[in-house]
Amino acid sequence: AVAAAVGLGLLFLGGREKTLFVAVAILHAALCYFLAFAGPATAHINAAHLEPGQRGRHAGIYGALAFPAEFLALAAGLWLSARLPSKTVFFLPAVACLIAFFAALRAPHTALPREARSGLAELRTLAQNGSIRILAALEVCAGAVRWGLLGWSAQFLSEVHHIRPGEPHFGSALITVAAGALAGPVLCGLISDKLFNGRRGPAALSFFLTQAAVLAALGRATDPVHAIACLGLASAASFGVHALLCGAGALDSGGRRSAATVSGVLDGFHHAAGGLCILLVGMFVNRHGWGAWTATLIPFSLAGALTTFALRTEARDPSL
Repeated sequence: AVAAAVGLGLLFLGGREKTLFVAVAILHAALCYFLAFAGPATAHINAAHLEPGQRGRHAGIYGALAFPAEFLALAAGLWLSARLPSKTVFFLPAVACLIAFFAALRAPHTALPREARSGLAELRTLAQNGSIRILAALEVCAGAVRWGLLGWSAQFLSEVHHIRPGEPHFGSALITVAAGALAGPVLCGLISDKLFNGRRGPAALSFFLTQAAVLAALGRATDPVHAIACLGLASAASFGVHALLCGAGALDSGGRRSAATVSGVLDGFHHAAGGLCILLVGMFVNRHGWGAWTATLIPFSLAGALTTFALRTEARDPSL
């Protein structure tokens, strides 16, 4: 990651900006692969040390630590580009990657002793688990809304509400969405553990319905302040339900043996659906204007809410 970030900077310094699009796409794909280890690693550690009734809040804590940074890495780049010389922006991720490298050197060894099982056998066993299939469907809905929302939010603010990177309102939008990404996962995990006694379905249902209502309000917002507030609430709902499903849901369905595998599979469904939805939203907005933006995402929220009724996963610890 350090080498790739420095390489991008050198391409820019060399005046080869036209090659940057492909380079950034390759870098993003590579980083997504490496970043995907964080969620499964956390699920693996928590499965070994946490009681089932504590998993929701700990999944929320992980989401609160990881998701705001993930969002800021996308949106803050626009803000930095507006304020710093463009030739220096590509070197900033290299510093963060270097810090992460030294942190990784001190990462604890948490492997659990267990009987070896091939990767294909592991996936076949998990595919036969009905709860995991439902969780994957929920992650498709959650990923479509989350990335369909965040992937176009900056352009929406710029074209509809004339809020551009570098302006005070854009900074407020960054803070509001990041605050939602921080609070949503913790709140969703606590609701699941405390209010619903470790059941994930009711907590996910409440957040999917909140998401749909907020998206409807966002589509009707005419004031920039109201639009920013709706983006913050939508961020809390989308990040919250993803943390619950990919964290606590993976622990409940995968157990101590397969929690990391389930977490990785669910995260893969989430991001694959998100990438496709970004394209889908773009096509609808090009044809029908920004009024089609939230209208495209609301059905995914409602589909997610309906799918939660099929989820029977409770706080338990199966051995797969």
